[in-house]
Amino acid sequence: MQSKISEVIYFLIFNLLFTSCFSSNSEVETMKIATSANMQFVMKEVIKAFEKETDIQCEMIVGSSGKLSAQIINGAPYDVFVSADLFYPQALKKEKLNASEILQYTSGKLVIWSKEKSFNIRQLEEITVEKIAIANPKTAPYGRAAQEAIQQIFEDRINEKLVYGESISQVNQFILADQVNLGFSSIFIVNAPSNKALGFWSEVPDNLYQPIAQGMISIKGNQEQKAQKILDFIMSEKGQGIINNFKN
Repeated sequence: MQSKISEVIYFLIFNLLFTSCFSSNSEVETMKIATSANMQFVMKEVIKAFEKETDIQCEMIVGSSGKLSAQIINGAPYDVFVSADLFYPQALKKEKLNASEILQYTSGKLVIWSKEKSFNIRQLEEITVEKIAIANPKTAPYGRAAQEAIQQIFEDRINEKLVYGESISQVNQFILADQVNLGFSSIFIVNAPSNKALGFWSEVPDNLYQPIAQGMISIKGNQEQKAQKILDFIMSEKGQGIINNFKN
């Protein structure tokens, strides 16, 4: 009887150790890519092509650049950070959390998006425009660009119309749910295949906001070599081709 109990215990311990090792290996094999909300549709396509070419599995975590940066500083186990600007990757480099140098992988374009009709920025003061969505300028680079453009033309005259989203993702939700008349979004959002037929958009003149240079880095950890591979892929002709398909 004692022998049988021992065998059962050994069997359970072995299964526990085996499961633990298997789970740990699976976790190591999946790269975690923190992605700014404006790039979520682009990165979905980039990751699909990258996984097909390399067999390296990736998981995408989407949020505002500021919040993702704060999470990394606080120990979030991300392997790559794809930001909507250069400021937040630079902040991580100052904290010495980067494994790679900062790479500018693209530049962004600010757009006005609406389900109602096409608006240009000078129409925002019209009485029929009651609610305008922008991303939080404190954590979202496209929110900061939208704020700059609004200030250039209207100063503080339309501030009471502004509705703030946590990120561009939430701004898009406001627009598509008809909770606002229009919102400031990204060219990479409105050109996503799933979004093209959902409304009308127009580019905001780029002289109204600071250029949106978008940067990425890999983060110190145990997957730095794999992380460098996806950075290289994004900067390659194939990776840049995918990005430019959304930009033009």
